[in-house]
Amino acid sequence: MTRRGVVWFVEAMFPGYLFAEFIYSELHRRVEHLPGVRGLVQFGDYIATIDADTIVALKEQAGEDETVTVDPDIKVGQSVRIAGGPLRGLEAVVTRVLPAGERIKVLLELLGGPVETDVATPNVLPVGRPLL
Repeated sequence: MTRRGVVWFVEAMFPGYLFAEFIYSELHRRVEHLPGVRGLVQFGDYIATIDADTIVALKEQAGEDETVTVDPDIKVGQSVRIAGGPLRGLEAVVTRVLPAGERIKVLLELLGGPVETDVATPNVLPVGRPLL
């Protein structure tokens, strides 16, 4: 669907994830072995948790239709400075905002010619903001 020249798409915010509330010490083995469950999300030796207030905020933002509209700050055609990673400090032009991956495609001058590459959106800043 398009609105004022903008392309909209619908996708799952947390595809394949199920948020569950349970007493870990008593039920983790049962939960891990339920049909369709691949495992619990972990960061090293730590099980990922999310506080109840965050779940409530997600539900409130989604509303009854369970849809959240995300309008990324980064737009196609915008000049950005890469603030992290091996391309740090280079300026580029956004050529595409990629869905569901917090990534964009940018066009930059590298080794004497134009190069298009993917960059994580947390690693770019609109031109005019200082490097972090």
